[in-house]
Amino acid sequence: MTKQFLNQVILTTFFITCISSVACTKASVRSTPVTFTGGTTGSTRTYQLVWSDEFNGTGSFDTTKWAFAPRQTSAWNKYLTSLPAYASQDGGGNLVLKMDNATIPGDPVPYHSGGIQSLGKFSITYGKIEVRAKFSQGQGSWPAIWMMPVPATAHPGGWPTCGEMDIMEHVNNTSVVNGTVHNSTVDNANGASTATYSAPYNTTDYNIYTLVWTPTSITFYINNVPQYTYSKVASAGWQQYPYDVPFYIILNMSGGAGWPGAITNTDLPFTMQVDYVHVYQLQ
Repeated sequence: MTKQFLNQVILTTFFITCISSVACTKASVRSTPVTFTGGTTGSTRTYQLVWSDEFNGTGSFDTTKWAFAPRQTSAWNKYLTSLPAYASQDGGGNLVLKMDNATIPGDPVPYHSGGIQSLGKFSITYGKIEVRAKFSQGQGSWPAIWMMPVPATAHPGGWPTCGEMDIMEHVNNTSVVNGTVHNSTVDNANGASTATYSAPYNTTDYNIYTLVWTPTSITFYINNVPQYTYSKVASAGWQQYPYDVPFYIILNMSGGAGWPGAITNTDLPFTMQVDYVHVYQLQ
Protein backbone atom coordinates (compact mmCIF):
# COMPACT_ATOMS: atom_id res chain seq x y z
CA MET A 1 0.00 0.00 0.00
CA THR A 2 1.31 3.43 -0.85
CA LYS A 3 1.77 5.32 2.37
CA GLN A 4 3.30 8.55 3.62
CA PHE A 5 6.36 8.29 1.39
CA LEU A 6 4.28 8.38 -1.81
CA ASN A 7 1.66 10.95 -2.67
CA GLN A 8 -0.01 9.22 -5.59
CA VAL A 9 -0.63 5.66 -6.58
CA ILE A 10 -3.42 3.46 -7.83
CA LEU A 11 -2.32 -0.10 -7.26
CA THR A 12 -3.42 -2.65 -9.80
CA THR A 13 -1.97 -5.74 -8.24
CA PHE A 14 -2.48 -6.44 -5.51
CA PHE A 15 -9.04 -18.25 2.73
CA ILE A 16 -10.05 -19.70 4.19
CA THR A 17 -13.44 -18.95 5.80
CA CYS A 18 -12.96 -18.23 9.48
CA ILE A 19 -14.33 -21.04 11.62
CA SER A 20 -15.26 -20.89 15.23
CA SER A 21 -12.08 -22.56 16.40
CA VAL A 22 -9.96 -19.66 15.17
CA ALA A 23 -12.37 -16.80 15.82
CA CYS A 24 -11.07 -16.73 19.37
CA THR A 25 -12.09 -14.34 22.09
CA LYS A 26 -9.69 -12.45 24.32
CA ALA A 27 -10.21 -15.07 27.00
CA SER A 28 -8.54 -17.67 24.81
CA VAL A 29 -5.42 -15.66 24.00
CA ARG A 30 -2.31 -17.82 24.26
CA SER A 31 0.08 -17.31 27.17
CA THR A 32 3.76 -16.67 26.55
CA PRO A 33 6.30 -17.83 25.66
CA VAL A 34 4.73 -19.57 22.69
CA THR A 35 6.01 -21.73 19.87
CA PHE A 36 4.89 -21.09 16.35
CA THR A 37 5.51 -23.01 13.15
CA GLY A 38 6.06 -20.68 10.23
CA GLY A 39 8.17 -19.61 7.31
CA THR A 40 9.02 -21.58 4.21
CA THR A 41 10.72 -24.40 6.10
CA GLY A 42 7.94 -25.06 8.59
CA SER A 43 10.46 -24.71 11.42
CA THR A 44 9.25 -24.12 14.95
CA ARG A 45 10.33 -20.87 16.59
CA THR A 46 9.79 -19.52 20.06
CA TYR A 47 8.29 -16.09 20.68
CA GLN A 48 7.77 -14.01 23.80
CA LEU A 49 4.90 -11.56 24.14
CA VAL A 50 6.55 -8.15 24.50
CA TRP A 51 3.79 -5.63 23.68
CA SER A 52 0.01 -5.74 23.36
CA ASP A 53 -3.21 -3.80 23.54
CA GLU A 54 -6.57 -5.43 24.29
CA PHE A 55 -8.54 -2.17 23.83
CA ASN A 56 -10.62 -2.91 26.91
CA GLY A 57 -11.10 0.72 27.89
CA THR A 58 -13.62 3.38 27.02
CA GLY A 59 -12.94 6.57 25.13
CA SER A 60 -9.38 7.54 24.28
CA PHE A 61 -6.91 4.87 23.24
CA ASP A 62 -3.82 4.28 25.41
CA THR A 63 -1.54 7.21 24.60
CA THR A 64 1.45 5.44 26.12
CA LYS A 65 1.19 2.98 23.22
CA TRP A 66 -0.36 4.94 20.35
CA ALA A 67 -0.71 8.39 18.85
CA PHE A 68 -3.03 9.69 16.15
CA ALA A 69 -1.60 9.14 12.69
CA PRO A 70 -1.32 12.71 11.35
CA ARG A 71 -3.00 14.10 8.27
CA GLN A 72 -0.60 14.54 5.37
CA THR A 73 -0.87 14.53 1.59
CA SER A 74 -0.69 10.85 0.63
CA ALA A 75 -3.80 9.00 -0.51
CA TRP A 76 -4.13 7.06 2.74
CA ASN A 77 -3.66 9.96 5.15
CA LYS A 78 -5.23 12.97 3.38
CA TYR A 79 -8.44 12.75 5.47
CA LEU A 80 -7.01 11.58 8.81
CA THR A 81 -8.53 13.47 11.69
CA SER A 82 -7.08 13.58 15.21
CA LEU A 83 -10.37 13.52 17.10
CA PRO A 84 -11.78 10.82 19.42
CA ALA A 85 -14.84 10.42 17.17
CA TYR A 86 -12.57 8.75 14.62
CA ALA A 87 -10.32 6.60 16.84
CA SER A 88 -11.46 5.49 20.26
CA GLN A 89 -12.29 2.50 22.44
CA ASP A 90 -15.95 1.51 22.51
CA GLY A 91 -16.11 0.00 26.01
CA GLY A 92 -16.84 -3.41 24.53
CA GLY A 93 -13.25 -4.48 23.90
CA ASN A 94 -12.58 -2.79 20.58
CA LEU A 95 -10.70 0.11 19.10
CA VAL A 96 -13.07 1.66 16.56
CA LEU A 97 -11.63 3.54 13.60
CA LYS A 98 -14.20 5.40 11.51
CA MET A 99 -14.52 7.31 8.26
CA ASP A 100 -17.45 9.56 7.41
CA ASN A 101 -18.45 12.78 5.65
CA ALA A 102 -19.51 14.72 8.74
CA THR A 103 -19.14 18.48 8.78
CA ILE A 104 -16.51 19.70 11.24
CA PRO A 105 -16.32 23.47 11.70
CA GLY A 106 -12.95 24.83 10.66
CA ASP A 107 -11.99 21.60 8.87
CA PRO A 108 -13.59 21.75 5.42
CA VAL A 109 -12.28 18.50 3.90
CA PRO A 110 -15.10 16.37 2.44
CA TYR A 111 -14.25 13.30 4.54
CA HIS A 112 -12.72 12.50 7.92
CA SER A 113 -11.03 9.26 8.91
CA GLY A 114 -9.27 7.66 11.85
CA GLY A 115 -5.84 6.15 12.26
CA ILE A 116 -3.32 5.49 15.03
CA GLN A 117 0.34 4.51 15.03
CA SER A 118 2.98 3.33 17.50
CA LEU A 119 5.71 5.61 16.10
CA GLY A 120 7.70 7.01 19.02
CA LYS A 121 5.99 4.57 21.41
CA PHE A 122 6.96 1.09 20.21
CA SER A 123 8.84 -0.60 17.39
CA ILE A 124 10.31 -4.06 16.89
CA THR A 125 12.84 -5.92 14.76
CA TYR A 126 11.76 -9.50 13.97
CA GLY A 127 8.81 -11.18 15.61
CA LYS A 128 5.17 -12.13 15.22
CA ILE A 129 2.56 -9.39 14.89
CA GLU A 130 -1.02 -10.57 15.36
CA VAL A 131 -4.13 -8.39 14.97
CA ARG A 132 -7.74 -9.50 15.32
CA ALA A 133 -10.09 -7.18 13.46
CA LYS A 134 -13.22 -6.81 11.37
CA PHE A 135 -14.32 -4.02 9.07
CA SER A 136 -17.20 -2.85 6.94
CA GLN A 137 -17.23 -2.78 3.16
CA GLY A 138 -18.15 0.04 0.81
CA GLN A 139 -17.11 1.77 -2.37
CA GLY A 140 -14.07 3.89 -1.57
CA SER A 141 -13.15 2.17 1.72
CA TRP A 142 -9.55 1.25 2.56
CA PRO A 143 -8.84 -0.24 6.02
CA ALA A 144 -5.26 -1.29 6.65
CA ILE A 145 -2.91 -2.86 9.21
CA TRP A 146 0.72 -2.24 8.33
CA MET A 147 4.28 -1.39 9.38
CA MET A 148 6.92 1.16 8.47
CA PRO A 149 10.62 1.52 9.44
CA VAL A 150 11.91 3.82 12.11
CA PRO A 151 13.76 5.93 11.39
CA ALA A 152 12.57 6.33 7.82
CA THR A 153 16.19 7.00 6.90
CA ALA A 154 17.49 3.71 8.32
CA HIS A 155 18.22 2.79 4.70
CA PRO A 156 18.95 5.52 2.14
CA GLY A 157 16.68 6.34 -0.74
CA GLY A 158 13.24 7.07 0.70
CA TRP A 159 10.13 5.07 -0.17
CA PRO A 160 9.92 2.30 -1.33
CA THR A 161 13.63 1.63 -0.81
CA CYS A 162 13.17 1.91 2.96
CA GLY A 163 10.70 -1.01 2.95
CA GLU A 164 7.10 -1.44 4.05
CA MET A 165 5.08 -4.43 5.32
CA ASP A 166 1.31 -4.42 4.78
CA ILE A 167 -0.21 -7.05 7.05
CA MET A 168 -3.73 -6.48 5.74
CA GLU A 169 -5.45 -4.14 3.29
CA HIS A 170 -8.95 -4.25 1.91
CA VAL A 171 -10.62 -2.08 -0.71
CA ASN A 172 -14.23 -1.40 -1.64
CA ASN A 173 -16.54 -4.44 -1.72
CA THR A 174 -14.08 -7.15 -2.64
CA SER A 175 -14.20 -10.60 -1.03
CA VAL A 176 -10.43 -10.74 -0.56
CA VAL A 177 -7.83 -9.03 1.59
CA ASN A 178 -4.28 -8.26 0.52
CA GLY A 179 -0.85 -8.59 2.10
CA THR A 180 2.21 -6.99 0.55
CA VAL A 181 5.83 -6.03 1.04
CA HIS A 182 7.29 -3.00 -0.68
CA ASN A 183 10.90 -2.25 -1.56
CA SER A 184 12.85 -0.99 -4.54
CA THR A 185 13.38 -4.47 -6.01
CA VAL A 186 9.70 -5.46 -6.15
CA ASP A 187 7.93 -2.12 -6.78
CA ASN A 188 7.41 -0.57 -10.18
CA ALA A 189 7.47 3.14 -10.96
CA ASN A 190 3.82 3.47 -9.86
CA GLY A 191 4.44 1.86 -6.47
CA ALA A 192 2.78 -1.47 -7.28
CA SER A 193 4.55 -4.47 -5.77
CA THR A 194 4.99 -7.95 -7.18
CA ALA A 195 5.53 -9.31 -3.64
CA THR A 196 1.85 -9.55 -2.79
CA TYR A 197 -1.11 -11.90 -2.44
CA SER A 198 -4.89 -11.78 -2.23
CA ALA A 199 -6.97 -14.27 -0.26
CA PRO A 200 -10.59 -14.76 0.85
CA TYR A 201 -11.53 -13.85 4.40
CA ASN A 202 -14.63 -13.97 6.61
CA THR A 203 -16.40 -10.83 5.42
CA THR A 204 -18.91 -10.65 8.29
CA ASP A 205 -16.80 -11.42 11.36
CA TYR A 206 -13.40 -10.98 12.94
CA ASN A 207 -10.31 -12.44 11.32
CA ILE A 208 -6.81 -12.85 12.72
CA TYR A 209 -4.11 -11.24 10.58
CA THR A 210 -0.57 -12.32 11.38
CA LEU A 211 2.89 -11.42 10.13
CA VAL A 212 5.83 -13.64 11.09
CA TRP A 213 9.04 -11.76 10.43
CA THR A 214 12.51 -13.27 10.73
CA PRO A 215 15.98 -12.27 9.51
CA THR A 216 15.36 -14.30 6.35
CA SER A 217 11.61 -14.28 5.61
CA ILE A 218 8.25 -12.55 6.05
CA THR A 219 5.18 -14.82 6.12
CA PHE A 220 1.56 -13.66 6.05
CA TYR A 221 -1.25 -15.63 7.74
CA ILE A 222 -5.02 -15.32 7.88
CA ASN A 223 -6.64 -17.14 10.79
CA ASN A 224 -3.37 -19.03 11.35
CA VAL A 225 -3.27 -20.34 7.78
CA PRO A 226 -0.13 -19.32 5.84
CA GLN A 227 -0.85 -17.37 2.67
CA TYR A 228 2.42 -16.02 1.28
CA THR A 229 6.14 -15.85 2.13
CA TYR A 230 8.66 -13.29 0.95
CA SER A 231 12.22 -14.59 1.42
CA LYS A 232 15.58 -12.93 1.64
CA VAL A 233 17.88 -13.79 -1.26
CA ALA A 234 21.31 -14.66 0.12
CA SER A 235 23.16 -13.14 -2.82
CA ALA A 236 21.09 -9.94 -2.89
CA GLY A 237 21.85 -6.69 -1.12
CA TRP A 238 19.86 -4.93 1.58
CA GLN A 239 17.67 -3.35 -1.10
CA GLN A 240 15.97 -6.72 -1.59
CA TYR A 241 15.49 -7.19 2.17
CA PRO A 242 15.50 -3.84 4.01
CA TYR A 243 13.59 -5.52 6.81
CA ASP A 244 16.52 -5.61 9.23
CA VAL A 245 15.65 -2.49 11.24
CA PRO A 246 12.85 -1.63 13.71
CA PHE A 247 9.35 -1.14 12.30
CA TYR A 248 6.33 0.46 13.97
CA ILE A 249 2.63 -0.38 13.60
CA ILE A 250 -0.14 1.60 11.90
CA LEU A 251 -3.89 0.94 12.03
CA ASN A 252 -6.11 3.08 9.85
CA MET A 253 -9.54 3.34 8.27
CA SER A 254 -8.98 5.38 5.13
CA GLY A 255 -10.47 5.77 1.67
CA GLY A 256 -11.62 8.07 -1.07
CA ALA A 257 -8.27 8.41 -2.82
CA GLY A 258 -5.61 6.23 -4.42
CA TRP A 259 -6.29 2.53 -4.74
CA PRO A 260 -10.02 2.34 -3.78
CA GLY A 261 -11.07 5.38 -5.79
CA ALA A 262 -13.99 7.67 -5.04
CA ILE A 263 -16.38 7.11 -2.15
CA THR A 264 -20.08 6.35 -2.58
CA ASN A 265 -21.48 8.46 0.25
CA THR A 266 -24.46 6.19 0.84
CA ASP A 267 -21.99 3.47 1.90
CA LEU A 268 -20.66 5.62 4.77
CA PRO A 269 -19.66 5.41 7.52
CA PHE A 270 -16.79 2.96 7.09
CA THR A 271 -15.48 1.31 10.27
CA MET A 272 -12.74 -1.01 11.40
CA GLN A 273 -12.98 -2.64 14.82
CA VAL A 274 -9.72 -3.91 16.27
CA ASP A 275 -10.08 -6.46 19.06
CA TYR A 276 -6.41 -6.71 19.94
CA VAL A 277 -2.83 -6.25 18.83
CA HIS A 278 -0.25 -8.77 20.11
CA VAL A 279 3.45 -8.49 19.34
CA TYR A 280 5.81 -11.36 20.07
CA GLN A 281 9.60 -11.04 19.99
CA LEU A 282 11.53 -13.74 18.17
CA GLN A 283 13.68 -15.57 20.75
